[in-house]
Amino acid sequence: MDPFDNPDVDDVGDKLWPGPDSDLLNSDSDWSLVACMDFPRDRWIGYVEGYRKAAALIVERVADTGRDQDYLVYPFLMCWRHHVELQLKSLYRLLCRWHRQSAELLKTHRIDVLWRRVRPLLDAAYPDETSDTDHVDRVLAQLQTFDPSSEHFRYPVRKDGSDTLETLGRIHMRGFHETMEGVARLFDGADTGLRVMIDQRDEAERDMAARAGE
Repeated sequence: MDPFDNPDVDDVGDKLWPGPDSDLLNSDSDWSLVACMDFPRDRWIGYVEGYRKAAALIVERVADTGRDQDYLVYPFLMCWRHHVELQLKSLYRLLCRWHRQSAELLKTHRIDVLWRRVRPLLDAAYPDETSDTDHVDRVLAQLQTFDPSSEHFRYPVRKDGSDTLETLGRIHMRGFHETMEGVARLFDGADTGLRVMIDQRDEAERDMAARAGE
């Protein structure tokens, strides 16, 4: 049975509704469906990359079938927005560590606020990449306009009852995806580079401390 299609009663048998054996922690012999959420060394990686991969799967499904774009567009957009929010918060932690600054807990969902905290630190860490970062700045400004509060891609109305997505009527999912992939690749490269630089610096400092203690 195709999980994207409506269930056929003949296919699902007596599993159409929850039964006495229904449990969210049920398992079976298909080990490939076991997700290890306790595996990554840094749990941020799983969250950040998970939403990016989910967006890719959604747009690939729509491109392959030509179906359900009017439904899947909402989780697709939300996956991309949440990926960016998480990646910015993760980058902020890494950048503060690289610059030897204390990192506060960023509680906001606003992309523009997060980007204003991250970009100066990012430019300082990668001073030769500011022209590429200017393009990211423009794309994130668009994303912020479409969903300024993290409500628009998730709900048809705001908390005050007004309609969401007033600045976005139609969207070409592949075009959106390709643009966001460019942003994601830049952020991913910065993230990986920071982890390498931090590890190298920490190792060098440990070696220096060991030699000083000899």
